[in-house]
Amino acid sequence: MMKISPVSIAFLGLLAPLAGQETPPKWDVEIPIPVIESQPLESPVEAEPTNFTVLNSRIKRVQVIETPEMHDLPPIEGTINLTVQKVANPGLPDPVPPLSALSPEDPAVIEQLEEMRENYQGADLVFVSASVIDRRRTLLRIYPNGQAGDEITAVSNIDFNHFSGGHGTYRVNREDGSFRDIGLLVGLGNSNTHHSETPENAALPEVSDIEHIGPAFVVISGDQGSPAMDTLEQLHDLYRKSGQFLKTAYLTREAARVERKAYLLANPPTPKDVTIKVWKLTPDQIQNLQTGEAQ
Repeated sequence: MMKISPVSIAFLGLLAPLAGQETPPKWDVEIPIPVIESQPLESPVEAEPTNFTVLNSRIKRVQVIETPEMHDLPPIEGTINLTVQKVANPGLPDPVPPLSALSPEDPAVIEQLEEMRENYQGADLVFVSASVIDRRRTLLRIYPNGQAGDEITAVSNIDFNHFSGGHGTYRVNREDGSFRDIGLLVGLGNSNTHHSETPENAALPEVSDIEHIGPAFVVISGDQGSPAMDTLEQLHDLYRKSGQFLKTAYLTREAARVERKAYLLANPPTPKDVTIKVWKLTPDQIQNLQTGEAQ
């Protein structure tokens, strides 16, 4: 059971405004625009099918169990035909050998490295354990750069499901025009106190609903001078700025997942038959493999 000392609980006045009032953000944070804008994928040009001359063939019935598309669906089970065909050498060209590595003294390499040094602003990693309770508050444990000694434990009125997937990085802009990107690694869990009230959840302090006071949190334990405290504030300022976007993106993903799950339950997939073709290599092909010219 978690022990909570009244001394260690700190409502931050900055993050707990009166109802109907918005708190000025402490941090200038945002979701960075992708470097490469997404473009519709073009259909690849299909290669001409290879005509194989089958010399002999064997078929075996095999019972298989495959991993489902989603973790909460039953496994994909069934009996398939495993066909092994011995075919005549089709004379396929050898794969193109990989390009040789460029020398670090190459002018093009030096120029690219210098450009990267000028443009790279650096990035940090933050590990967040988020236990969402009733979809209205979240128990957070934040570990800056994975350092357990600097962690902060807090209760937030944000549903941290909205931070799951899709946007794993946020940006902190500095006054001098530079910025720092923060990679967010979230370990997420959900619980419902209506079904099972755990001693730990029962002992957690309450935080007013987000609709009343905006994003807010209560610190339970940890050094408030830790970098984890900065992360805690940044995440709440980010949600204050982009929360509706994060929530909409999450709900869109969740609706698509539910629709896809319903389809798979109504149309259970079955394992596909497998055909394996084997042939004897020519002496030149064997030599190329042995010398590493064909990878």
